[in-house]
Amino acid sequence: MNCVFMESTIIIMHTVIKIYEIPKSYGDVYFSMQYEPIMKRIMDSDPNIRHCIVADTEGEIKAVMHRDGIRNYLSDEETSESLKRAASSWKARKQLSSKIGPGQYAVAAFEKLTRMTFPAGDNHLVFVSMASNPVRTDYHQGGRDDVVEHVLNILSGDPTKN
Repeated sequence: MNCVFMESTIIIMHTVIKIYEIPKSYGDVYFSMQYEPIMKRIMDSDPNIRHCIVADTEGEIKAVMHRDGIRNYLSDEETSESLKRAASSWKARKQLSSKIGPGQYAVAAFEKLTRMTFPAGDNHLVFVSMASNPVRTDYHQGGRDDVVEHVLNILSGDPTKN
């Protein structure tokens, strides 16, 4: 199935972030509106974050935010397949939750990027991609542990942790 994305641009503190949402005819509009503020907060939490994707538990993309100027390493089809595999792995982990507790996040590190997967409620996953550059190029740029902490705090819904 080919998806058509609408594009809008938001300028935030001299950083341009592009937001791509699935049009009303393609999906759950309430979902996109519900997660857009969370995705924006995730993107704003660290300049090292390349993009944020929200998908359902089948790996179907619901909303995407990209940092301006970032080029994807994977095609749309490769990204979609990768997210489906990650969602399938998350389902397998979920089967063990009664014994070891619910999953908090998973990390897959590659030479060029690190992809983190976080549960968002019972029916969605948040995928965050960050550069794997070991040298900080921005004073406010954090490492993987910083990004994980930021995202977990944002997704917790607890305003004292944000």
